[in-house]
Amino acid sequence: DEQARSLQQAAMASVDFPAQGSYLGDWREGETITQNGRGMQYSDDPEAPNGGNCYACHQLDPDEIAYGTLGPSLTAYGKTRGTGEAMLKYTYEVIYSPHSYFPCTKMPRFGANGFLTQEQIADIMAYVMHPESPVNQ
Repeated sequence: DEQARSLQQAAMASVDFPAQGSYLGDWREGETITQNGRGMQYSDDPEAPNGGNCYACHQLDPDEIAYGTLGPSLTAYGKTRGTGEAMLKYTYEVIYSPHSYFPCTKMPRFGANGFLTQEQIADIMAYVMHPESPVNQ
């Protein structure tokens, strides 16, 4: 409907893409970020980086025994979807501002709300897309 399209367009316009299209960071750092659920709670160190807490909603590494099911499984994400420019851009947009594609999603707008940095998002993207990452084994 028109309202959903309007929300999607506004969310898409808010995406701040990384310089020179460098979408992929360090998958090992991404693994740490996806497992870290800390950030912006009264008991958290405000100087410490926030975590993504991705396992609260997604399965990523197939050997991980604890994960949520609110979001889709991301196991073999890069292996099955590839790492072409369109897939990199789409994945970045979904992490940065998922309302760009899913206006009623419960997934946080990690980049749009400043919860994660572009570098952290690139590290998470590497974790879900890099062929050496446990996600794609």
